[in-house]
Order: sequence, then C-alpha cells, then structure tokens
Amino acid sequence: MTAQSHKTAEEQYEEQVRILIRIVSASTLGLLAFAAGLLIGTFLFS
Repeated sequence: MTAQSHKTAEEQYEEQVRILIRIVSASTLGLLAFAAGLLIGTFLFS
C-alpha cells in the first residue's frame, strides 16, 4: 500500500474542471436548441 492510492490535488482539480466543462457545454447546447426552437416557432406560427 502506497500513498499514491488517492489522487493528488492537481488530478482532483482537473477532474472538477472536466465536469464543469461538461455541464457548461450541455447547458449551452440546451440553450442553443431552445433558441433554435423559438426561432423556428416564430417563423412557423407568425
């Protein structure tokens, strides 16, 4: 058993950054899809 078994602070930081990026990109895609839907809706039903 070595002390290497748990992650360094840097690795944990990188992991959190990756998770954040995933959340941000997902919500950005959601917003874009929503905006596109609104645009299409206004064109179709105007």
